[in-house]
Amino acid sequence: PMSARVVELDLETSVYTRGAFERELAFAVHVARRAAQPCSLLVVDVDDFQALRDVRGELAADSCLEALAQRISAESSGAGPIGRLGSDTFALLLPGWALPRACALADRLRGATRSDRCVMATVSVGVAALRPSEPWGNLLEAAETACIRAKQAGRGRSVHRG
Repeated sequence: PMSARVVELDLETSVYTRGAFERELAFAVHVARRAAQPCSLLVVDVDDFQALRDVRGELAADSCLEALAQRISAESSGAGPIGRLGSDTFALLLPGWALPRACALADRLRGATRSDRCVMATVSVGVAALRPSEPWGNLLEAAETACIRAKQAGRGRSVHRG
């Protein structure tokens, strides 16, 4: 039924909630492993989001997140589901994508957000590709850790798990 689906979406940005995204991720990893196919994951975090909220206000911060979710969708051409992991953190699942293609998308996305006046912020992106027999939770953790490393390296960057 329609109502069951609506609950799975983040009301602000119309992407999957974290729980719904994690279910999608778990299923995609299962499928990728069985089919011996690649699967990559991007974690996208808004740089200096609290400063944006403090300076520009709540409405501007909300519209930044909406615009970012739309930009991720546009740049990935709907390649996979998008989830909201935290207040200003999103994830993009890329079933069938190997690391080099995912890294190229991460770089394209960073450039596109920088020139998107609606987003009003730069993003840091962490990229990870599925390793053989790796559980989905480890893949998510690897992409989140890579995103933290991108922030530590000076923000507005993308870093992939080695």
